[in-house]
Amino acid sequence: MPTMSSDTRVFVSASAAEPFAAAKLSKRLVPLLSATFEGGFIPGVNTSDWSSLGPGARMAGPFMSPAWRSIAAVGRFERLPLTYHGFARRVAATRYAAGLFMITPPDTSGVSSFGTTADFPPTALDRCDLRIGVINPSMPRLPGSPTVPLSVFDEVIELDTPLADYGVRLPGAIERQIIDHVVGMIPNGATLQAGIGRLGDALWPGLSGKEGLSLHSGMICDPVASLIREGVFAHIRTGSLLGSRDFYAQAADLPGVTMAPALETHDPERLGEIPALVAVNSAIEVDLLGQVNAEWVDGEAISGPGGLPDFIEGASRSPGGLPIIALGSTAKGGALSRIVPRLSVPVTLPATEVGIVVTEHGAVDLRPLQGEARAMALIEIAAPDHRTALQRAWHRGV
Repeated sequence: MPTMSSDTRVFVSASAAEPFAAAKLSKRLVPLLSATFEGGFIPGVNTSDWSSLGPGARMAGPFMSPAWRSIAAVGRFERLPLTYHGFARRVAATRYAAGLFMITPPDTSGVSSFGTTADFPPTALDRCDLRIGVINPSMPRLPGSPTVPLSVFDEVIELDTPLADYGVRLPGAIERQIIDHVVGMIPNGATLQAGIGRLGDALWPGLSGKEGLSLHSGMICDPVASLIREGVFAHIRTGSLLGSRDFYAQAADLPGVTMAPALETHDPERLGEIPALVAVNSAIEVDLLGQVNAEWVDGEAISGPGGLPDFIEGASRSPGGLPIIALGSTAKGGALSRIVPRLSVPVTLPATEVGIVVTEHGAVDLRPLQGEARAMALIEIAAPDHRTALQRAWHRGV
């Protein structure tokens, strides 16, 4: 049994495959319940408080969420300032005292699968001194997901629990206008990536009728299944499926889906080798220099950089690639502009890496623009009521 130290860490699966209930069932994990539990916990999806397992227990991950703010305030949540690929590299380099892995029931030869969640678990498996497999009958066995022999686990627990779900949100008028601009830029034959969230959810219906697309994304959700059946996507490569119970139930029958670790799906160098990679990611603010904030609201972190920097860099390198940042032009009922003079929070994406910015008022390609030309182009896609104030701020040098 691994011994505890001041920085003993336990890796846990996350996304749809969070095994929180299993931690309380494992006999081998009992001596480690005051460790730091580390995983790719998704805001709004993974809401369990792993710091509640023991008197000194903590959580750690690359995202922040309002659900974890109270434990962060008392030092029991560590927000790792890493992109998705950066966190994958960390997992590959970290030695964990133990790991909790949710897996499918084994086949007749005793081999299980990571099912819906292949982003970090396959990488972490060889980095754990103690390996605990959590067999969940609700976990679908996907033909394209990495497999694992049941014999590699030191302890196996059976737990029939629903997978974490994600509800796709219906787009409003502004989201539809933004997506209309985005869809108009996507050529037939492109490879597409889109982040989850309201704008990502709005994108999928707009792709119906496109031809010869491929999908290379960190996560896929319910609407992608319909597009696969329509033949919109010829090839799909992803690290995680996240959606409804119906989506999970039909996932094993979806053709052309390959699951891969985030070390591969989010590697900017590999992404840059994909021709015509179109990366569509949302943001909270863009300033007149072109800097992007995708993590902070009112001075508090609500997320993390995620895969945004990875995919934007990859699309920038891609021959014919389109690195797209999409956002509504205002917040709080129009009172606040989301095109701002200067960011007042840490930057998620520096101005040098930003390509195309889209709001409901249009799209602008910042790549050939510098200085005032860049600022004026961004002001043109800001909300009309805020453009004069933005122009004044720019000329004042704010």
